[in-house]
Amino acid sequence: MTNFVQRYGPWALVTGASSGIGREFARQVAARGLNVVLVARRADRLAALADELAMRHAIDTRVVAVDLCHDAFLDPIRATTTGLEIGLLVNSAGFSRTGPLLDMDPDDMTRMLNLNCRAPLLLTRQFGPSMRARRRGGVVIVASVAGFVGTPLWSLYAATKGFDLLLGEGLAAELRGDGVDVLTLAPGTTRTEFLDLAGLGDFMALDAADVVAHALSRLGRADVVVPGWFYRGGTFAMRFLPRGVNRAVFGRLLAAMRTEE
Repeated sequence: MTNFVQRYGPWALVTGASSGIGREFARQVAARGLNVVLVARRADRLAALADELAMRHAIDTRVVAVDLCHDAFLDPIRATTTGLEIGLLVNSAGFSRTGPLLDMDPDDMTRMLNLNCRAPLLLTRQFGPSMRARRRGGVVIVASVAGFVGTPLWSLYAATKGFDLLLGEGLAAELRGDGVDVLTLAPGTTRTEFLDLAGLGDFMALDAADVVAHALSRLGRADVVVPGWFYRGGTFAMRFLPRGVNRAVFGRLLAAMRTEE
């Protein structure tokens, strides 16, 4: 744990910390001794989590209740983190809708782009230079197995996660010589509120705690990780199949998982 704090401390900033994978990241990095800046929209949930982490792990916390889709979302984050050394950035916040792209609410489409792509890009640009200057630190970008292939009824979400996947993979190579570890986490179905919001069932779902534990165990040792043997095997097999086949398989799986039309 001491090495983890030395490498990625003293502060972690976690987006999407009010639920799901983000909340698990906050809990597990706090358990490893890092102070945590919790970022999400729901202030009451963040406050409750901050109290839990401070009491359980004797760490310091900060709370930033902000919508990462807003144009000026960085302003309150900068104000709260002034004077703090952010050694680990976890870009976990995400949003999805399923269904035909041409029937999708334009506001939902814009929100998906802002939350899944723009926010992690700008946050990494905000905190990455200081990590590079210190020659230590880490960035986690939460993508998805959906980012490996265009998926009917999930076209935009898959595209945003493809952006995250390629951004993280390229950035890992850029910063490797500067002492900054970049990990792209590409989970499959995970039991979180995300499934309900996306209108999906929990077929072959993983526990968020297991997904996060796997990611943290690989931070500094891998560039891209896919938790779960089923999903690792699937993404490996995709390398040898035509893209049309992969697209058809993912499309059928998604159609079977949808809980709403």
